[in-house]
Amino acid sequence: MTGTHSPALILLIVGLCLTTGCGRKGAPRPAEDVLPETITTLEAKPTADGIELTWGRPRLYTGGDRMRDLGGFWIQRADEPGAAFETVSTVDVTDLERFQQTKQFHWVDKAVEHERTYRYRVVSFTLDRYVSAPSNIAVSPSTPPDANGRTTEPAPE
Repeated sequence: MTGTHSPALILLIVGLCLTTGCGRKGAPRPAEDVLPETITTLEAKPTADGIELTWGRPRLYTGGDRMRDLGGFWIQRADEPGAAFETVSTVDVTDLERFQQTKQFHWVDKAVEHERTYRYRVVSFTLDRYVSAPSNIAVSPSTPPDANGRTTEPAPE
């Protein structure tokens, strides 16, 4: 048995195919608009375990839209004044599907030597590896404060 389709049904199907789309409508966005915003809240403090870094979660892209695909952070450290920063760790973000996402991140650098001062910065990236500018620089001595709240600074060279 052979069936024929009415012209109205064919037009309906063609019309649906032409009007149905997926994804975002509008012009493509330049890459510089989808970089994570720069972190400006990085802090470093000495603890008994090493140097603890804390920073806030970037919420927006540089273009102003809300970020939904934060992939993680590269922790970078410079051991000497004027030395280049090197990536010492990667912190992956695993809470993208959760209703309540992490607002504040923490990481402890346990590979520090006593009586030295370290500089840190954090770079965030999206799942597609769009990379932010480096954060503010946080400086910390590796020796935790004593009972009076004082830290020992290395002697100037």
